[in-house]
Amino acid sequence: MRAAGASVEHVRGAIPSGLPDEEWLRIVGEKHWIALMRDQRVRYRKLERQTLTTAGVGAFVFTGGQATAQDTATAIVPKLKKMASISMSEKRPFLYAVSQSGSISRILL
Repeated sequence: MRAAGASVEHVRGAIPSGLPDEEWLRIVGEKHWIALMRDQRVRYRKLERQTLTTAGVGAFVFTGGQATAQDTATAIVPKLKKMASISMSEKRPFLYAVSQSGSISRILL
């Protein structure tokens, strides 16, 4: 994704490892970053959804199942402009699903 021009911080390099999702999501909100996750179950976890809301996080979740990091990048790179547009125009908090085929759909928090 960096090669495609995206400014990317990997959570492992920017946030201490081992933090529960709700803690690193809170940090993402404080830094006004956009979260890109591969945990497609996030939409069903009350605590994480609450954290997205209270921390004001804008997030995209890749729903490609057991896709590798390369598979994820292959699906997302062509959608970076659309995701950037959503990120700049959408009021936070928000959560969008990005499928392996590249479709983007809103998930209600």
